[in-house]
Amino acid sequence: MRALRVAVPFLALGLASSAALAADKPFTGYFVGNGRACTGNLYIRTKTVEWHTPFSVCKPAGYEVLEKDFTETHKRLALRLKTRSKHCGHAVIEVEQAAQVSPYAWNITGYPSLEAFQKRELPGWKHSALDERMTLSCPTVLMD
Repeated sequence: MRALRVAVPFLALGLASSAALAADKPFTGYFVGNGRACTGNLYIRTKTVEWHTPFSVCKPAGYEVLEKDFTETHKRLALRLKTRSKHCGHAVIEVEQAAQVSPYAWNITGYPSLEAFQKRELPGWKHSALDERMTLSCPTVLMD
């Protein structure tokens, strides 16, 4: 019994530290999209992000996490690409889980600039036809 009383605090400490490590662990995933503009793959790795669609090819690039919101009911991540390949039309890539549909359903949105991402909810920016404000929004499935 005494051994159990000594072991329980260490077990609790181990569980708490493993939970903290899991919270700090970088999000990774492999997503598959379909449809005319969205057929392709998005790869989020620990240090790079890569997104291939018919109209934009973003080769592997380092990224900075702009926003991260991972709760039990909502998962959302915004990444700013540090460099962009020649045919990459996105400076920021946002992934958001569509949990109401399925735990595997995610929406991926590409923004042409950091400014477009930051002003995405402002009137005149959302659903704008101006090139510098246009976004690509794709329903995808998280494969891994």
